[in-house]
Amino acid sequence: MKKPILGIIFFLVIQLNVQAQSGLDSLLRELNSATRDTAKIDLMIKIARKYVESKPDLTFKYCTDALTLSRKINYERGEALALSFIGVAFIGFGDFPKALENILEALKKSEAINDKHSMGVCYMGLGAVYGEQGDYQRALEYCLKSNKIYQDLNNVSSYTATLVNTGNAYLNLNRMDSARFYLNKAVELSRSIDDKANEAGAYLNLGYIHFKLNQFDLATAFYRQGIPTFISDNNYLFLYNSYYFLAQIYDSTHHYDSAFRYSRLALIFSQKMGSATNEAEIANQLSGIFKKKGELDSALFYMSMAMNAKDSMTSQEKIKKLQALTFSEQLRQMQIAEQVAKDAESRKRNLQLAAIAIFIPLFFLFVLILSKRKVKTRTVEFFAVLSLLFLFEFIVLFAHPFIGKWTHESPIWMLLILVIIASLLVPLHHRSEQWIKNKLTHKPKPVVPVENMEEPAQA
Repeated sequence: MKKPILGIIFFLVIQLNVQAQSGLDSLLRELNSATRDTAKIDLMIKIARKYVESKPDLTFKYCTDALTLSRKINYERGEALALSFIGVAFIGFGDFPKALENILEALKKSEAINDKHSMGVCYMGLGAVYGEQGDYQRALEYCLKSNKIYQDLNNVSSYTATLVNTGNAYLNLNRMDSARFYLNKAVELSRSIDDKANEAGAYLNLGYIHFKLNQFDLATAFYRQGIPTFISDNNYLFLYNSYYFLAQIYDSTHHYDSAFRYSRLALIFSQKMGSATNEAEIANQLSGIFKKKGELDSALFYMSMAMNAKDSMTSQEKIKKLQALTFSEQLRQMQIAEQVAKDAESRKRNLQLAAIAIFIPLFFLFVLILSKRKVKTRTVEFFAVLSLLFLFEFIVLFAHPFIGKWTHESPIWMLLILVIIASLLVPLHHRSEQWIKNKLTHKPKPVVPVENMEEPAQA
């Protein structure tokens, strides 16, 4: 018997966070006219979310573009969100290690900037990864974390979605009472804000709960309540699930004509999705229905369709693996290019520091030579003080990156260390300034020859 998985509901949640009323065409127009880089990044991530269920390759494309631009302008929130949805794209390709790697990196960045919304998205992503792999207990833990975050943020739509996720996780753990509690709460809250999508998602899960409990009338009612919303949203995946389970209900109660009708609808949507896995599954179900009816020709037809779909499924899996490898290599090349740019920037900085280090003693030598010439005292004083300023500012400039590294860019510790350095350098600067002024600007008095001196008059 088929089990719902967390990832299905997770994709719904991701779409809800996009502001569903904003269509894809309008987002693309906004992206073309956007001038600010941060606005472009936000729009690219919204577009990527739109494709997350149907075209993970486009999700990957827009997110990698957003990631590159975010790193270029140091937009940390954009970087975190882009990484999280790159992870979601890898879920679509079935590459769970890569999905986990990218979402965990996104989570670290979100925690570093204390962006609660991004953290919530990462927790949902981690829940999806573990849910897809059957680790429902760990999936539940991350669902509860995202639940808490959006409740604290008073983000009602996202909080409602996490309630659906949490109920789904409990469902997969066969903890039906807890599942019903969270799903009913999600329905109640969805109605209060007229959130049809989350409400329908909750109905889909509630239908499955009652299906497992053999309460077929209640299950049928819940499935039918969600279907109109899925139709209006063109949510083929949820329509497939609804029709699949309705067909199983009618098959279990020996209403084979109704079972055939809903199985055919499920087959149509599996083909619209291009999902060979779902097509094989529903074709097997149709073959079983006709076998029970004694219509062996039809049973054989759908059995053949299931076998062809399984062959196609193998081909699709190979394509997915190839796509995952291709995108992994793209990410690797992007990281290499970023590292090359960082190394070039580091070399440039080191060359500039070396040039400054050579310039300062040469400048001081120039001041010494100048002091031996017939130059105004004020001019020599000015250049002497300027050489000291160069020296002490160079010390601070040189030490700053090391201080940032030692303190992990903590503003408090950096301030304290810079104050300590200043308390040592400022008095030293003043003393050095006075010493240089005295040494460089002090002109020795001319010595009067002895023979030119007049003898004192005798009394």
